[in-house]
Amino acid sequence: RKTLKTNADIFWRTLFMLFGFAWFSNQGAGFGDTALAANHILLQFISFAAFFLDGYAFAVESLVGRAIGARQRAVFDHVIKRSSEVAGVTAVLLAAFVLCFGSYLIGGLTLITEVNQQATSLLPFAAAYILLSFAAFQLDGIFIGATRSREMRNASFYALLVFLALAWLLTPLWGNAGLWLAFIVYVVARAACLAMYLPGIRMQLRQT
Repeated sequence: RKTLKTNADIFWRTLFMLFGFAWFSNQGAGFGDTALAANHILLQFISFAAFFLDGYAFAVESLVGRAIGARQRAVFDHVIKRSSEVAGVTAVLLAAFVLCFGSYLIGGLTLITEVNQQATSLLPFAAAYILLSFAAFQLDGIFIGATRSREMRNASFYALLVFLALAWLLTPLWGNAGLWLAFIVYVVARAACLAMYLPGIRMQLRQT
């Protein structure tokens, strides 16, 4: 029953996240084919960066699980601190790479001038998303390692509500740029919601 419940929580968490990305794409389509194509190109940069950032999350899953199994708070803290430092530096480098060389990459992905121009103008938003997303990746790894699926499900749901509400407010004001701003807040909100649950996990471990 515990295994099924955990899988159900992860299923709903993943469904909420997929809905957020699908809703982002659908809203972008409302601004026209050019905006849809530009957003899709930038999402490829985000997906590429996720391969790097998710690697640290995968590593921290097993390390956190081992620390919790041994009930070692010092090891738990050390694993989170060191892995987050490396992930943060990687996020900075990836964001800087996208910001500096993204226009050249866009040129290799599309020959349509309007799409190129719009995607290039939105590059800072994609870079900001990559920079700020590493915390959500890290916390996902921590909570998976701790098998705290209920908290992951709830955080994903609350963050989705924040995203939808903020997009509803900002999109009429700033169009596609407002949608991107809400999208950035979305990944920050997911990390913030998970971070609120983190002290509860830590307090269950004895100090060693």
